[in-house]
Amino acid sequence: MKIIDKGKTIPSDNNLKAKKAMFTIFFILATVLAMSCKECPTEQPDYDIYLSAEDVFCTSVVLNVTLPDSGDVSAFALDRDDSTVATYTCYDDDTLITDENLTPNTDYIYRVRFLKDGKTKAESDPVTVHTMDTTSHDISYWEIDTLGISGGIYDLWIVSENNIWAIGEIIVDDPDSSYDGSGQERFNAARWDGEKWNLMRMERGAPMESIWYFNENDIWAAGIPIHWDGEKWTYYHLWDMGVLDPDDGTVEHIWASSPDNIYFVGWKGSIVHYNGSTFTKMESGTTCQLEDVWGIDDNHIWAVGTETNNSRSVILFYNGKVWKTMHDTDDERKCWSNSVWTDSPYLLFLNGGSGRYLFDLMQEKLSKYESAGEWFGYDIYGTANNDIFASGQGSEILHFNGSTWHLYTEFQNIFGAWGLIKTIKVSENLVVAGGEYYTGLYGIPIVIRGYR
Repeated sequence: MKIIDKGKTIPSDNNLKAKKAMFTIFFILATVLAMSCKECPTEQPDYDIYLSAEDVFCTSVVLNVTLPDSGDVSAFALDRDDSTVATYTCYDDDTLITDENLTPNTDYIYRVRFLKDGKTKAESDPVTVHTMDTTSHDISYWEIDTLGISGGIYDLWIVSENNIWAIGEIIVDDPDSSYDGSGQERFNAARWDGEKWNLMRMERGAPMESIWYFNENDIWAAGIPIHWDGEKWTYYHLWDMGVLDPDDGTVEHIWASSPDNIYFVGWKGSIVHYNGSTFTKMESGTTCQLEDVWGIDDNHIWAVGTETNNSRSVILFYNGKVWKTMHDTDDERKCWSNSVWTDSPYLLFLNGGSGRYLFDLMQEKLSKYESAGEWFGYDIYGTANNDIFASGQGSEILHFNGSTWHLYTEFQNIFGAWGLIKTIKVSENLVVAGGEYYTGLYGIPIVIRGYR
């Protein structure tokens, strides 16, 4: 029922009550909705952040951090276990970092937190890393063999405990002068058969500097490159072939990933590549005498060397396309290197005139191992980055177990300071070193075998 008063319609009591109820419901819903919106955070962008372990050592780990692709400078924090190691800024979406001073044979849990305006916006899943254990410095026993009356051993290859190759210059007595009338006979190789050393001559008796063994029918050696095919030795005179100029000298040191991918390095910065059929000279960008070459794959190869007057030393890197100079003592860093070894793309282990060094390739930082002997270094070689041997003058043979260096002083007790340990090789159970024991007039070739 409606009541008309001055032209206006006035609701009845029932209609008024219904409208009041509807208003109350609307107010309650609006209030709940407003409160609900206040409690809900505004929508945030997705920040994908990833962490992985790229390489693990005894006392350090290399980590790869992948951040959101913002195109701007990014900041992140690295957490190890329950503490923050450091905060970093970077320009790239993928960043490599090294965490150092760790304990061998230990588990660590890492996380990365992406920071925006100093606040954590996202974090990676945890990554557990177990550092490598150290190896033992212990050698069960050593055997020392003398090969000839003068000369020296310059390189070695361990095929097995009963098949070891030694090359260099080995001169023995020739009482009836039947060899060349000089009363001496010259060899440039010897092979251990488990009981004795059998002297060998690779086509001619000129000294050999290095050896690379693929199998018993595929062996390379250098001074001048020479190849054994199972039946005969074949010399490759690179000057006569037009590969090197006579002024370039020769290539004396070898590294290979396969019979179809061999690198020779040597005098005046000479580098020659062999692809299985053809030798090609490569541009090195240096005139230093290159005394060693080592790689871990076709795109990670290093060569090191020093001028003959020790006025300059270089470290070169080959990325699969070109050789580049990574270190040159013409700059402020003074590391003289004669030998290089590694099993990682992030670290180089160096031995040379200035001692034993570690080269952090990510930071381009050289660190000298102050406790790793005192004498001029020759060779360095390992089975892994926690099992590395180095040799040098002063009868020094050293072992790095991933954390510490150990000097085997027994050879200084035997040879005094007159042992020149020019080469060292190692397998799982065997260490073999070679060189010469200097008597004052000439060196006597020696081979030292250590059984682990």
